[in-house]
This record gives sequence, structure tokens and C-alpha cells, in this order.
Amino acid sequence: MSRIESGTYPLTPQMFRAVERLLTLAAAEGYETWFIGYLEIERTATVLRTWEPLVIPGLFQTEAYARQVLRGAYPGSNDADIGQRVAARMARQEIWERTDPPPPMMPAIIGEAVLRRGLGGADVMREQLQRLVTVAAAEPRVSVQVLPFSSPGCSGLLAPFVVASFAPDPRPDVAYLDNALDGSPTGKRDQVARLALLYDALAREALTPSDSAEKIEQVMRGWT
Repeated sequence: MSRIESGTYPLTPQMFRAVERLLTLAAAEGYETWFIGYLEIERTATVLRTWEPLVIPGLFQTEAYARQVLRGAYPGSNDADIGQRVAARMARQEIWERTDPPPPMMPAIIGEAVLRRGLGGADVMREQLQRLVTVAAAEPRVSVQVLPFSSPGCSGLLAPFVVASFAPDPRPDVAYLDNALDGSPTGKRDQVARLALLYDALAREALTPSDSAEKIEQVMRGWT
């Protein structure tokens, strides 16, 4: 996709028609058209190294939490539209039930502020943090690290991103960057390498997975 976008790979009529079908399908299923690139990454990657300073990653969200996130992201949308978007997000989580190929490895780092931002109120946050602890404990392919407020570095002052790997597929790593309006995949080697280094820096500053679980449970008890 990045080669097509950069003009280094021709878009054939057959590919154009396929993209049109994908855009129609994405709209019908509650996905933004720009999100198609990431859905393909998520579907085929073997590793999804994820940094999220703002909200719980979508693959770990509860329905109630996702509803609050999407209401904030799409102000003015009606209940039917939000419901469709929530259903689409929940459908993505079926990836954890996949057996062939197995689900991706997903080491995720989240900022401590994510745990303390009261989206939907105490009940929603308690359910969401319990879900996060449960997924990290039950799914061997998932690890969750919390970047605490006490982190001395500034690596956490970054927008969300994902670095995806596809081994043993020969495809090179790609990255996905998110912002308030849309998201974009990139296969540019210098950009992907830089984001991989940033992820490693975040992982060094973050709490260990076991200490992170304790932190999440501590914050969860505070949501009363």
C-alpha cells in the first residue's frame, strides 16, 4: 500500500476495483476507509508492538469503554452509528480466538494516564482495567507494560503508534501512526526503524509486566 501511495507501484484497474470493494465493505462494517490499511496489518502481522498514551488499545477494550471512546471521537454521531462502530471494534477482537494462523504477539505499552482517565465513570473503568489484567494474564501472546508518571525520560510524550512484523513472511516491518483525524501506515525503512527504537526506549522506561499488573490493579481499586 505504501508503494502504491508513493507512486512507485502502479495501481492496475483490477486493483482499483478491489480497493473500491474494500472501501464499500469498510464503510458498511463501521470502519473508516483510511483504517483499511491497519486492518490488513493487524490481520497478517505476527507481532504488533504497540504504544498507546491516550486510551486502552482497541484489541483490549470492553464494549462499554469502546462506546465512550468512540462517542468522544465522533461527536454528533447518532446511537446507531456509534453502535455500528462499537460492533466493528469488538469484531476485531475475534483475532484472539484464531488458531490458524495463531494470534499475533502483542507487547503493548500504555501510559499511566490511560488508567486514570475516567471514561464513562468508575464502573466502566473498573470493568476495563479488569479486562486488561485478565487478557495479560490469560493470553500468553500478550504483555502489558505501564509507563508510569515517574518515568524520567520524555519518550512517553509521543502520539500512538504500532510497529508490525510479519516473520517468517519476508515482508519488512511496517508501522502505523495515529492522530485525531485518521491514521496512516508507513513502510519507509527510516521511519519504521526510528519508531522501533522509540518503542524500545519506552519499554526500558516502563514497568515490568508483573509490576504493571500490580499498578493496574492498584488503580482499579481506586475506581469506586
